[in-house]
Amino acid sequence: MEEQLRLLIELQDVDTRIRAHTEQKNRLPESLAALERRRAANKEGLEQVKETLLAAQKRKRDRDQDLEAGAQKIEKLKARSTEIKNNKEYQAMLKEIETAEKESKAIEDDILVLMEKIDAAAAAITGAEQHAREEEEAIQAELTASEAASVQLDGALTAEGQSRREAAARIDPAILSQYQKLLASKGGIVVVEARGESCSGCYMSIPPQVFVNVKKNESIISCPHCGRILHFKG
Repeated sequence: MEEQLRLLIELQDVDTRIRAHTEQKNRLPESLAALERRRAANKEGLEQVKETLLAAQKRKRDRDQDLEAGAQKIEKLKARSTEIKNNKEYQAMLKEIETAEKESKAIEDDILVLMEKIDAAAAAITGAEQHAREEEEAIQAELTASEAASVQLDGALTAEGQSRREAAARIDPAILSQYQKLLASKGGIVVVEARGESCSGCYMSIPPQVFVNVKKNESIISCPHCGRILHFKG
């Protein structure tokens, strides 16, 4: 039984590595999805600043047309001066001109603000494009690393699978069956160390006489509380 216990410990070590490799491999799809989300966010951010620029440019074109229309209106008002017959009409015309000039001044102010927005948006696009390029390089590097990790994990799992088959083949079928059942029900942890008269699997105290027997490492002894197989490291 001492040899069987040693083989079980070996099998547990292999299964622990297989479990770790499998969990790591299972995390890869989410890592890849996170990279794609980063890529999409970068694209969306760039599109947003481009839309801001286009909107500001369109608004400026509209205000440029408004300014031109205002200038034409003022010219037409001034051209009517020869048609004025009395002071009342003259004062009314001056009022209209003043109003139109105020409107033009407000439009000019809008245009200045829009020009600042356009400059800021253009600078933001340059920054966003640079950021997107840097992010894409980083994403590509991480994708390459993930692909390499996947290949490495596949290789490790293949090798560990062979090691597991070899170890399992040397274990008594009844003992292996017990191990397999526990493997499924105990979260992959079956063979555990007895420390300080306690099971390191469930942390419950082991009866003194049981602990004495466990310390000998000569037989298959289960924890009376969780059923895991116990061994002792001297």
